[in-house]
Amino acid sequence: MAHSDFSSQDFDAMLDDFIKRQLEDTEEELANIQDSSTKPSIPLPSDDTDDIVSANIASHQDTTEDNPSEDDLSIDDLPDYIASTSDDDEIVELQEEEKRLYNSYREFIKSTSNCANEHQIAIPEFYFSATELLPRFSPKRTANLKADIASCWDILIAAESEKLSQLPTNASDEQILDFAEKISAPNLQLSLISYVETLIEIDACEAAYNLRLAKYQKHKIEKELYEEKQKIAEKKRLYAQAVREHKFPVDAELLVNNFFKTSGKDPVNARKILETNPATFAPIQVDKIPDRFFGLIKAGPEDGKIVNKKLGKFLIKLKK
Repeated sequence: MAHSDFSSQDFDAMLDDFIKRQLEDTEEELANIQDSSTKPSIPLPSDDTDDIVSANIASHQDTTEDNPSEDDLSIDDLPDYIASTSDDDEIVELQEEEKRLYNSYREFIKSTSNCANEHQIAIPEFYFSATELLPRFSPKRTANLKADIASCWDILIAAESEKLSQLPTNASDEQILDFAEKISAPNLQLSLISYVETLIEIDACEAAYNLRLAKYQKHKIEKELYEEKQKIAEKKRLYAQAVREHKFPVDAELLVNNFFKTSGKDPVNARKILETNPATFAPIQVDKIPDRFFGLIKAGPEDGKIVNKKLGKFLIKLKK
């Protein structure tokens, strides 16, 4: 990662603020994060509805006379999967967004199952579970949710194709709710309402997910910037230490800081200047050059030029 100026006040202020804060989202927490998510499509009736309904009824017909009619089913009357997970500890562990989604999903399953029993249609097995929402919702783990929603729509189309044919293709949430208010079939009405509620809660979970993702990515970038700054600081320290150890009469920190500042904007020319005329970044301190001939000849500008060349050659070797 390249950065143009690691010494700017804005950059340092941002990093200082990052250092003071404790990251709330960890790598482990967001290990399953991916950027793709898709809202479940609405499988509404097509022009071939009658043929589809006949086939579905033929394959799903339940001839048992003991099936409940329009009365709401108890939890014991629902499929084994729903009954067995009604009091799972996982549901209690869900966060608020995920809990609302799971409750809406269960209402959709329940009302659709009521509709299936009303029309003597076999109830399929459902696969989505609360564990798939732990520790938080992720678009990566919605395949079973979408499959269950599609299964519910198979039931609704088989049971209420005539009514559903009046619903516009690719209907919006508002159109579905408006349609549900006008029909007289309670189970279908509740199914449509809970379906829309499920979609709304999916959107809410996706929004919360995207917020966590954005926050995580921001923290990750800040961490990378901080680590990059630490690497730059260590390089500066080593360069300055080497210059001091060889007792060059120059302000080592000033030399190194000015070089890195220029290098961030123009690395090629900055390196060329450092190796040919390092005094550009920090003047040679002539008064610290030892006098020659046992102190008889004071150091002067020419001696400074000699030191400048020696420093440049030293820095070339230091790079290697």
